[in-house]
Amino acid sequence: MERIRQFLVSVRQELYRVSWPEKKMVIKATVGVIIFSLTFGISLWVFDLVFTRLVHFLLALRG
Repeated sequence: MERIRQFLVSVRQELYRVSWPEKKMVIKATVGVIIFSLTFGISLWVFDLVFTRLVHFLLALRG
C-alpha cells in the first residue's frame, strides 16, 4: 500500500509542474484538429469514390 500511496503523491507533484496551455490555445488547437480531420476525411472519401468508379468502369470494359 505504501508504494501505491507514494506513486500517487509523485503523480500529484508532477501535475503541479506541468505547464498547462491557456484556454484560447486549447480552443485553437481543437478547431485546427477538427478542420484537419474533416478535410482529410472528405478527401479520402472523394479518392475512394473516384477509384471505386474507375475500377467499376475498367471491369465493365473487360466484360
